[in-house]
Amino acid sequence: MEIKNISGIVNVYNKMKLNSGKTKVAPAEKKTDKIEFNFARSVEAAKADLAAAVNENTSAERIEALSDSVASGSYDVSPEMIADSILMF
Repeated sequence: MEIKNISGIVNVYNKMKLNSGKTKVAPAEKKTDKIEFNFARSVEAAKADLAAAVNENTSAERIEALSDSVASGSYDVSPEMIADSILMF
């Protein structure tokens, strides 16, 4: 078996050897998830939900009557109502 033109193969091998050190693979970019909490936005959303629930369950006349009695100082809450409300939680 006769091998001819070995210098061409050696040249290709040497070029590949030289280029292998030059090409560096960039490190993979670190992928991260990001989450943000906005406490003020959460509070505002809770207030809006509470206001919507109050508007659904009570009439405007009842709210106005309670506001007037609180403003005039004649609104009294029984201790039993307070205790019942505390026990609900």
